[in-house]
Amino acid sequence: MMLSEFVERTGFEPMPAEYAKIEEAYCGFNGDKDAFCKAFVAGDGEKKIYQARAAVIDRLNGKILELDKTIQRSGAEHERQLSALQAELDKELEWKPYEFTQNIPQVEYAELAKCVVSGSARYMTDDEALDWVCREFGFDHSQVTILHEIDEQEINRHNLCRASGRKIDRRPVYCATDYHYIRFNAGCGAWQWEVWNGQIRPFYD
Repeated sequence: MMLSEFVERTGFEPMPAEYAKIEEAYCGFNGDKDAFCKAFVAGDGEKKIYQARAAVIDRLNGKILELDKTIQRSGAEHERQLSALQAELDKELEWKPYEFTQNIPQVEYAELAKCVVSGSARYMTDDEALDWVCREFGFDHSQVTILHEIDEQEINRHNLCRASGRKIDRRPVYCATDYHYIRFNAGCGAWQWEVWNGQIRPFYD
């Protein structure tokens, strides 16, 4: 029986692999093609094929899910090994916190920030700090960005520096005209500055 004859008699067009199995069943059927097709329809043959298709799809989805889990486990193990190697390397290089000597030391900023707790100083709003910088040093408001943090730096035994990934508080603080701090960038971040007690200084990182 040809595929077209089967389709004409049942109204169902199977995929090639499915029809190959139908042909096998037909060869073992005791009757002609008309009787076989009537039996196929009466026996919900089309429904059974759809069910078989769904089972194949479920099986393939299961394999895909298991493969995805395997890849994730492999990826997690890879990340764990990389982290262990990085930790070992960091230990060997003896990384430790570092501050560029040209910048205001964190300990000095921290002393100023303590005045906020005691009530003798306050954190400036961005607008206040912006107005101060532009008024005192002639910057254009549109070119200045007030910053609240700096990157913590580290140095190893070979005197190589890097950012640790941690942030350090450097919010603008005002205590008096001769005791305050503001960290800002200008010109789309191209120029980095800090203001310390009325003096503007380049900021290095």
